[in-house]
Amino acid sequence: MSELTYYLLDVFTAHKYGGNQLAVFIDFENKASPEQMLKIARELNFPEITFIKTNTNDELFDVRIFTPEYEIPFAGHPLLGTAFVISKYLLPAPKEQIALKLAHATINIELSAVNDVDNSLFTMTQSAPQFLATYSHQEIIDGLGIESATLDIQRPIEEITTGLPYIIIPVTSLATLNSIKLSAQTVIKFLTKINRYKTNSATGLTTSLFFITPETVEKTSDYSSRMFCIEDENLVEDAATGSANGCFLAYLLTHDAHNISAIVEQGFQMKRKSYIHLDGMVKNNQYRLRVGGQAVCLSKGRWGV
Repeated sequence: MSELTYYLLDVFTAHKYGGNQLAVFIDFENKASPEQMLKIARELNFPEITFIKTNTNDELFDVRIFTPEYEIPFAGHPLLGTAFVISKYLLPAPKEQIALKLAHATINIELSAVNDVDNSLFTMTQSAPQFLATYSHQEIIDGLGIESATLDIQRPIEEITTGLPYIIIPVTSLATLNSIKLSAQTVIKFLTKINRYKTNSATGLTTSLFFITPETVEKTSDYSSRMFCIEDENLVEDAATGSANGCFLAYLLTHDAHNISAIVEQGFQMKRKSYIHLDGMVKNNQYRLRVGGQAVCLSKGRWGV
C-alpha cells in the first residue's frame, strides 16, 4: 500500500486548538487521484485539506485544495498552512517568499520571520477582486429569514470574489452577530433563487455568507466576523476564512479608505479563536489585498492510499 506524509495544523492562530483546522498532504509522486483526494477530505471532514503535488526549484509549488464536497480553485487558510509546512518541513531553509500554483491563480506568500517559522506571520497577496452583485437589505432579510434589526442599513451588501465568492453582510453589533441563526434549507433556497448555488451558478461553486461588525470581543481586534457556507446541503460555520476576509478587505478599500490595516477576529462563537490580519490599498482602481496569519503544527502522520 502506498502512503503519503501529512501534517495536521491550526491556522490563523498562535495556539493549538484555535484557528481553522487543516491537513496538508505531500504527494510529489502523484499517488492520490482526484477521487482519492476527495475521499480523504470527506474522511477527515475538515473545512479544507491540501495536496502539494509538485516542487519546482523550491520556488513554486503546485497545490490542490479539497473540501468534503468538492475541489475548489482557491482558499485562504489552506494556503497559509501549506506555506507553513513547506517552510518548516520541506525547504532546506525558509525563504522570505514562496509561490503556490492553484487552479485559480499563482499566489505569493511572504514570511515575516524566516528565522522563526513558528512565530512568523504568513501573508498572502490575493487576486484582484471582482464585485459581482449588490443586494438590498430587504432581499437579505427576506431571503435568509433574519430580523431586520440585525443588518446595518447604513452599509451596502455586496457579493465579492478573489477566487471564491462571498456576500459581505454588515450587522449592527456583536450581540446581533452572536444571535444569527440560519436554516440550511432557507439559505439553499435563497442562493438557488439568485443563481448562486452550485447547481445553477456560473462557476459551479456555492456562494457563502460573511457577516461582519466593527464591535469586537477583544480590544486589539478591529472587526468581528462569522462565515456560513453550504457543504453537502448542510449549513456549516467556518472558524477562520482567509478568502472571505480578502473580499472584506476589498469592500473596506472601496467604501471606507484607500489604505487599510486591520485585525479581524473570527471563530469565537465556535470556541476556536482566530485572528486574521488585513493590509491593503487601492489606487487607480488597482487593489493590493494582503491577508495574513500564524499557523501551528499539531502532528505528522502517514496515510495509506
